[in-house]
Amino acid sequence: MEENLAPGVADTRFDIGDERQLPALLDRFKPDAIVNFAAESHVDRSIDHDAAFWQSNVLGVRNLALAACERGIRVVQVSTDEVYGDAIAADRPWTEETSIAPRNPYSVTKASAELLLLAYRHTHGLDVVITRGANTVGPRQFPEKAVPKAVDYFQRGKPFPLFRTPARRMWMHAEDHAAGVEAALLRGEIGEVYNLAPPVESEAYTQDVIKLVRDIVGRGDIEEVDDRKGYDLRYFMSADKARAALEWAPRHTLQATIANTVEWYLANPDWCRAAAQRLEAGWDV
Repeated sequence: MEENLAPGVADTRFDIGDERQLPALLDRFKPDAIVNFAAESHVDRSIDHDAAFWQSNVLGVRNLALAACERGIRVVQVSTDEVYGDAIAADRPWTEETSIAPRNPYSVTKASAELLLLAYRHTHGLDVVITRGANTVGPRQFPEKAVPKAVDYFQRGKPFPLFRTPARRMWMHAEDHAAGVEAALLRGEIGEVYNLAPPVESEAYTQDVIKLVRDIVGRGDIEEVDDRKGYDLRYFMSADKARAALEWAPRHTLQATIANTVEWYLANPDWCRAAAQRLEAGWDV
């Protein structure tokens, strides 16, 4: 959303799927590195309409990789824990050595981007580092995501739709995720993958997190709905490698993460109203 950008930044936005525009932009700004957060990101939308996900998450990454190779620029690819699949039967957290097994169009495109970048590392010498982040929550998050959506619904007196089957996630504050990505940029080894996740104590059922949001807001109803297709019931990841190699560690507890996020939305009703209207109008960020 333009509301999240510093003045003037919106003038330099571009579509990474446009391979003609990207080289000119890199030659103009001459960056030392590219940190690629750009992605179509919501699983529900990927299930219904996946074409844009392939365009941005795979072809766009291919364009970045090619342009970076030609200019000797480091690429940090911000990926996701969802590439591992479902940990419902896992007896220990995923590590970077765990085989990936994505199960929905969104996570398949993110896994494809990882494999493409590592292939460019092998064949073209691309300087690439990959991070796989846990479920991230924080201020200014678009209200299709669970926590800001719950705040919006509870404040407006709308029942929040919650999938019927309880699912577990590791909830990480956006500031901790950003710090981990920065650490990977500065200290990550070429060709390595790093899990970025909070301590296991930050794993919680989505139902419990939404109830915590409701308690902070002070009102709201929850409505159980049918599970999405291909619903992953657990993401469970170890960040021991990142803690040791990148000298990184999350600072926020689960409770602090949710409280900080909800309080920001409550204190910024104009931003929230504009974001909700934009979402209802058709997701034009």
